Amino acid sequence: MINLSNNKNLNLEETFQELMQHKNLEILILDSLNIIKLPDAIKSLSNLKQLSLINNPKLDLVQIFDQLSELHIEFLNLKNNNISLLPENITKLQKIKDLNLSFNVLQHKKNYEYLSKLPLLYSLWIDHNNLKELPETIGALSQIRFLYIDHNSLEKLPEKITEMKKVWVIHAGYNRFRRLPPEFVKMKALLMVHINNNQITTIPNVYETEKYPLAGLLLDNNPINDIEINRVKNIFKGFFLLSFEQKKYD
Repeated sequence: MINLSNNKNLNLEETFQELMQHKNLEILILDSLNIIKLPDAIKSLSNLKQLSLINNPKLDLVQIFDQLSELHIEFLNLKNNNISLLPENITKLQKIKDLNLSFNVLQHKKNYEYLSKLPLLYSLWIDHNNLKELPETIGALSQIRFLYIDHNSLEKLPEKITEMKKVWVIHAGYNRFRRLPPEFVKMKALLMVHINNNQITTIPNVYETEKYPLAGLLLDNNPINDIEINRVKNIFKGFFLLSFEQKKYD
């Protein structure tokens, strides 16, 4: 691993000429460097698997994705880059498994259409994206196993999210949900939901009448009264994990 972050005087061209000597380099961290373009020499790092470009908001993503398409990048961190619309050529990153897009503004539906074309994508972070709603195209992400949508302003989920047939775990804490989203019942691979620190007061009746694989639920810090908590404990009594750790509400 090589970490070159926070060096504002770094000469990227010279640095990458030196990096070319590290043929076995797998992890490269280039955070907070005011990067616009990466030198083409990055394509010589044939063993590079993880790349972090946090806090480089002027990135030329089209150029960078073209370069990375020639490598076997499995983890890419683009956190805090003020991205609103991903370029379509992100679909060239066919080896990527984990993609961190936290602290951006990915509200446009096309972002999720493009991401759906990454066949190996396993984990996706879109937390802290100022999302008031998820676009219907989120359902196209049928390959995802772990979805992070926490720290947004979501009040409900689109029906199309039920088309995410493979997702195991959803992190949805710190949003504005007032009830446990009923869409989770229709997600046939969903095992675990973190939905702490919302405004949930009730659990829809569908959780009493339908069968579903969900078996773990974190409801910490939601304003659920004691009567509803007792009802919920009965509904989810077979869960391997059920948590109500919370502030006291009268």
